[in-house]
Amino acid sequence: MAEVSPAHGEPTRGERGDVERRGLAVLEGSYDEGSFTGVLRQPRSQADLEAARAAVASCPVHALRLSPPAARARSAGALGAPFRTWPRRIEDDVWALGHPSDKNFNATAYFIERPGGGVLVDLPRPSEAVFRFLEEHGGVRWIFLTHRDSVRHHAEFAARFPGCRRILGAADVNLRGDEHNEATGDVEVQLRDRPGPMTLEGAPLADAELAGAELAVFSQPGHTAGSICLLYRGRFLFTGDHLAYSRRLGHITAFRLQCWDDWERQTRSVRRLAALAEAGHLRFTWLLPGHGEWHRLEGDGGARATASELQRTVAWMERQAPGHVPRHRFVPWVQSRTSPRSLLARAVRAIGGEGPGSEVWVLPRAVRAHVPDHRPEKDAPALL
Repeated sequence: MAEVSPAHGEPTRGERGDVERRGLAVLEGSYDEGSFTGVLRQPRSQADLEAARAAVASCPVHALRLSPPAARARSAGALGAPFRTWPRRIEDDVWALGHPSDKNFNATAYFIERPGGGVLVDLPRPSEAVFRFLEEHGGVRWIFLTHRDSVRHHAEFAARFPGCRRILGAADVNLRGDEHNEATGDVEVQLRDRPGPMTLEGAPLADAELAGAELAVFSQPGHTAGSICLLYRGRFLFTGDHLAYSRRLGHITAFRLQCWDDWERQTRSVRRLAALAEAGHLRFTWLLPGHGEWHRLEGDGGARATASELQRTVAWMERQAPGHVPRHRFVPWVQSRTSPRSLLARAVRAIGGEGPGSEVWVLPRAVRAHVPDHRPEKDAPALL
């Protein structure tokens, strides 16, 4: 596919606390001023083009565009729907389902195929094609919801697979539902935060039992208060929006700009994972996030290699500013950038002034340096 990467680099804080950036050799003209992403390599084959179209369809804020040259327009049109060749097997009995739902912010959903019914990790867009695939591969016994942003359609999937049990962090349960989230008060398993690993039903697992556990759950609050991760056979870690892999940084990272609960709490959560790996109990080879590319880590997949990866993540997280980003400030910032001609965008720019970075004042000061076109002089209008 067209390789997409941060156009301006993610900021980190140096020893003196100042913000540092590293640029990337993205293709000229492949991103707009202030964009988070640019293109490293254009599609070179039909398979590349299919993957690029899937990436475009998956972007929750429509930040990617695919504009094939006129000579290739006919072949591009013949490709069909972006996810017509999905689901895709990642390895062994683990699948990426594709068919993302915009109601779940186009997060990637996964399926673990198991005798007696598999585990659906987060939810794709419901369709007969998806239901048929799941039925043909043993059905669904568990629906594992990593956090509150990925719960849309849970009732529809539960109705299609009677007897399946839904799992969600208790702190992310929404009793009434709202414009962003479905009500989840009827979820069968609501997991409380606890420092150690647990079973799908929430029973404690001893640290030493992790190596032999087929499935283990970790409470990992921070991105949201009820974020949870799932470990399968000591090889696959499903992280939702808690952790992802950064190709630019070359290690596992987290989303500071989309931290809804508390960054320091999220850092402590990852520190708990690192401690388990350092003690020889936790290992994984595949990192499977809701947003970002799935990634096979280098090394032998043992506890020592896992500990090294997570230690780098913790060190990076500790260099970022503490705090969180309130939704009521993040949403208008995103909308002002994705719909620049809207009334909201014009109002935001009227306060912040025209030009690059005029919307950044909406965000908390602690995260503004994470915006590629941040201009400190644009901070003046912000009273918050």
